[in-house]
Amino acid sequence: GGCGPIIFTVINNCGIVETRFKVNKTTKMQKVFKAYAKKHNIHIASPGIHFKFHEKHIQPNDTAASLGLKDDDTIQCVNTITINTTTTSSKFKELQLYTNFTTCSHCNLPPHNNNKKLLTCSNCASAAYHNSACQRSHWKVHKRSCAKLSQSLLPLKELIRWNKLFKVMKQQQYHDVSSGGGTKRKKKKRPLTWCWWHPDNENGITSQTLQHTNHIWNVAVEQWNTKDYLRAMEGMQFALEAYQSAWPYIGKGSGSFEMPSDDDVDDGRRRESGGGEKMKNDALGGGDDHNEMEIEEEGDDFFETSMILAKRLLFLAYCELDGGQIASARQRLVQCISITNTIIYSAHKASRTKNNRSAQFILDDAYMELMLSMEEAEADKILARHVANLAIANGNCCGWVDPMQRPGYMARSTVQLSSVPICPLEQRPIWCNELERNYGRILDEYNNTSRGTPMMTNQWMDVGCGRRGSGHDDHSVVSGRGWKEYVLFGTGAIESDYDAPFTKKLLRQHVPDAVTLAQEGGGEVIFSRLSPRTHIKPHCGPTNLRWTAHLGLVIPKSKSDCRIRVGNEWKSWSAGKILLFDDSFEHEVRNDTDEERVVLLIRLWHPELTSRTVLASQLVQEAIAKKEESVQKRYNPPA
Repeated sequence: GGCGPIIFTVINNCGIVETRFKVNKTTKMQKVFKAYAKKHNIHIASPGIHFKFHEKHIQPNDTAASLGLKDDDTIQCVNTITINTTTTSSKFKELQLYTNFTTCSHCNLPPHNNNKKLLTCSNCASAAYHNSACQRSHWKVHKRSCAKLSQSLLPLKELIRWNKLFKVMKQQQYHDVSSGGGTKRKKKKRPLTWCWWHPDNENGITSQTLQHTNHIWNVAVEQWNTKDYLRAMEGMQFALEAYQSAWPYIGKGSGSFEMPSDDDVDDGRRRESGGGEKMKNDALGGGDDHNEMEIEEEGDDFFETSMILAKRLLFLAYCELDGGQIASARQRLVQCISITNTIIYSAHKASRTKNNRSAQFILDDAYMELMLSMEEAEADKILARHVANLAIANGNCCGWVDPMQRPGYMARSTVQLSSVPICPLEQRPIWCNELERNYGRILDEYNNTSRGTPMMTNQWMDVGCGRRGSGHDDHSVVSGRGWKEYVLFGTGAIESDYDAPFTKKLLRQHVPDAVTLAQEGGGEVIFSRLSPRTHIKPHCGPTNLRWTAHLGLVIPKSKSDCRIRVGNEWKSWSAGKILLFDDSFEHEVRNDTDEERVVLLIRLWHPELTSRTVLASQLVQEAIAKKEESVQKRYNPPA
């Protein structure tokens, strides 16, 4: 009682970070905010970051007593996600599947207790329930998808199993030594690296496997270069068959490999310069320099052969994904991930920065392809969250920090951007008020494009039809009667202003960054018309560099049947009101009414880039270049 200490927990909105605090009841919450921010490397001053208790915002001057905090209570730090600027660490966390489901799959309600997560299906890990009663009631519906999801989940479970075994191997880096009548643990000078692909009697790979693989692969590359793609892919599959067969043997004693450490390299350099004692095998004719060469060759050979195999697995996965061999591609990707993680860990131990950096690029690509293979498969979309959760635990691969935010390009090396799925009303920029104030005139110009001259009505096109050269994949997320767009700014727009003069002038005056972004090919401003009974399936936007604004123009009367979900939050539109959100978060739209829904859709810079236009333009060009690079990788097989 009195002013004694209490213990409570602060969690973030995606359930990944959890921190316990012990404070006096008179302690101001500002101290808690700062401690939490420092521990998790976030910026509490960034827009969209705030703390809540029982759905009520906490102010810096609030105290535990004024809030009524008690022992074991939970505070939520909402939207605390920032970009992690570091590369994958050799000490990645234990890999786990996504569990932060926010609604019961049966009754569609949140957890009864805010401190308790929903229970997930043990088979597919992709449906969540309050209790077994909810699960039993939902089984007739769920069983149709459970078996398929469980099958698709197998490669991820294999990766988790590999991760657990890899951690066991790292724990074996120590051995007991006698000291003063007792024993103590001492780290081995040459750490073991566990490689399921290393020649071993149990996994079926021999020293001749590499030569055999190289020959077949090189022949396949020649076939590829002569555009005999089908035979080339078959040759590549045959070349890697031995490794495909070895993968199931992980954990059965295969592939222990003794790596040279940085101490070994340093010792060799000292010997090469004439210092230190000669090694024992000088009697074999080796000498100092010979042993230095052996150390370097042994390490270089491991890194080189492992990197080559990782690149080949990744490229073959590209081919199989493009050829519809999804299951095989996913297995190769998790194999690639296991190899690159081993390279990163071993390179860290041997102080080989170059190997670490090269493996990081491959690791990011493998996770990205694995995630997309799930997200682009209708029945497996939910599994994309699991892949992102693994990537985050694996050192924030691809720059992701929230499983619900999985863009193809995530700014992380140059700038830190806060992330919030839906912008709170009080934090919206002032231009939102200007657009809302002129809603009526914008609506009139929309009606004019729909009913005006043939030139204007012909400008309406199906989203993703390919007529305007961008967004050609968007049609894949549309289910139902259709989704049409009229481009005001961006590729496909009419060059003059006669179609919507007031709207275009208003946007140039008050939202110039949106116009600039569209002109540079990084976005668009459109009238967006969603037909009745149409569903835009869950997906993530291409980058976190931009946000999206919707000004409601024509909204169905039944708002509860026409909604948008961003992250885990559902929202409805209102005519004349703006909804501002980050479309790099998973989002979907449902129009389950018999009326059209029309909005003015605006792509604009992330608010923290609005005043940094030069940097923003550079980042957009970097994102476009990265996308083009990812396409080119699919056409150039590694040697």
